[in-house]
Amino acid sequence: MGSERGRKRGGMGDCIPRSAALKNQPIMRTFMALAAAALTLLAACGNQRSEAKAAAAAGAMAAAGKPDDTTPPQGVDVSKLDEGEKKIFFRVANKVASACGKAHSLIYSAKNDPGCKRSIFALRYAAKLARDGYLESEITEALEKRYLQKAVKIDVSDAPMKGDPKAPITLVEFADFECPHCRHLQPVLDRLLEEYKGQIKVYYKHFPLRSHQNAEPAAIASVAAQRQGKFWALTTKFWKNQDALAQADLEKYAQETGLDMKKWKEDLGAAATKQRVDKDRAEGDRLNISGTPTVYVNGREVTDAKEYETLKAWIDEELEANK
Repeated sequence: MGSERGRKRGGMGDCIPRSAALKNQPIMRTFMALAAAALTLLAACGNQRSEAKAAAAAGAMAAAGKPDDTTPPQGVDVSKLDEGEKKIFFRVANKVASACGKAHSLIYSAKNDPGCKRSIFALRYAAKLARDGYLESEITEALEKRYLQKAVKIDVSDAPMKGDPKAPITLVEFADFECPHCRHLQPVLDRLLEEYKGQIKVYYKHFPLRSHQNAEPAAIASVAAQRQGKFWALTTKFWKNQDALAQADLEKYAQETGLDMKKWKEDLGAAATKQRVDKDRAEGDRLNISGTPTVYVNGREVTDAKEYETLKAWIDEELEANK
């Protein structure tokens, strides 16, 4: 969308299977129609977000029950929010459950449960979303996705890894060598590994999309290179030459990487090599991954854009929560 709010929300996208994209076209058309109508209303009001949001919040006041707590907890700054944004923030803070799964609200948790640091993080995130112009329902959904999801177990026993094996924070990336968003993510991960030395490690898992004809052969080629300890060296060439991943290209990069070509070709044709890729993709299917890149931080799926600032915030929160 062309609005200021749309620009604020923009970020690194995902590569999705073509079938999923086609399946969602009617939904997207409906969404775009509703969005266009919403933008027309917003354009008529100029930039007066406060009045619109205050009215929306007032119209959704609870009919009964205890009055909302409208005092921010220590460590949560709402001073940059206007009145409409504050009303939305406090409604969410009083409605969404504790980030630690307890039977009270986020704001109660932040003030009365010192063992639940995640509720403070969740409220800071809610304040940021309110300031960025998100609706109450959108903030609620974002909070529930980010903070109420259960961590999942991911098998990384065979996955190549970068970083300190003893690092407390584990990032797992499911990616596709032909996905441009995955390519853009690689320098972000390298920067984070440099800045958080000894604190994070990154595992790579294969999720080649069937709509990318060279993605699976490239994944298989990388597994064969991993058997010689050169997964990262070879895949660096894949990312740099993403538009040239035909079989002849893969062999060229393997030679340039200094692989034992005889062994590499033997491993390339071995059933066990393809099975490794299939195993990763099956795990991605089990986790309901629909596009790439998909990133997990200590088993929690990153629900925001896979950009430097976003991933840094997730890592910082995880480090603080586990102190």
